[in-house]
Amino acid sequence: MEHLHKEIRQLLDLDQQARIKETLKRRWIGYSQANQILNRMEELVNHPKVHRMPNLLIKADTNNGKSYLIQKFLKNHRPYVSDTSTVVVPVVSIEIQPDANANTLYGLILDELEVTYSFTAKKEVKTKLVFDALERMQVKLLIIDELHVLMNTTKLKKAQMLDTLKYLGNRAQIPIVGAGTKEAHTAVVSDPQLANRFEPMELPHWKLNTDYRKLLATFEQLLPLANPSNLQQQEIAIQIFAMTGGIIGEIDSLLKRATISAIKNKSECITLNTLKELNWQSPEERRRI
Repeated sequence: MEHLHKEIRQLLDLDQQARIKETLKRRWIGYSQANQILNRMEELVNHPKVHRMPNLLIKADTNNGKSYLIQKFLKNHRPYVSDTSTVVVPVVSIEIQPDANANTLYGLILDELEVTYSFTAKKEVKTKLVFDALERMQVKLLIIDELHVLMNTTKLKKAQMLDTLKYLGNRAQIPIVGAGTKEAHTAVVSDPQLANRFEPMELPHWKLNTDYRKLLATFEQLLPLANPSNLQQQEIAIQIFAMTGGIIGEIDSLLKRATISAIKNKSECITLNTLKELNWQSPEERRRI
């Protein structure tokens, strides 16, 4: 059982259905680039207030770990009640909408902070409520996910939203972490001031190299199978790469499905045949269809 993480070994004593249920749970894979981004976010959440706060832009293709990384960070910075019975919300995370404007952006922040407001209230009213709440709840960091949707709006609306982001950061003096696909970077750099304020960091697709094989070895430690699969073995590693395109969310889904198959057929390991026998379509095949 040395191929398994010590917390996973005990799962082998569960019945088949319970093991399958545990397999489907999402577990954090702490690889190098993700850890670097998390460390940078930790630096930002502890950054003292200055006139020009640093910001971060996380770039990643769909299903390549961006949203799960944000959730991991949020779990480490949950709201709490202080010694003075004040509700403290260290980090606020919102997901921007395709038709977003300054008014809806402020509404999303108020919703996340559970601040009561009138839906028909003017933008100025919502603005004041937002900044009062950010200060009262001691918010240290604002995360805005799906920032790439700005590229699907008009040039005027995009400019207005970018101006709002600048105003938010300047007025509240908190770092902003934007997240989205590579189009999010294109949107941000269209404003020269924001381009200088947002440090880009990327979660790239994996390549067929040593780091990728180390990633597979880490995955194997978290799959509740009694026998070693040796996922980092060349043939299996290449097969997984071909089926997933090096996208970590696809790798995760594929290995979960293969693990469930190995549990059901009692082989207790993932082999080349296990992968080939799965009813699986690669991301490229799905796009073609």
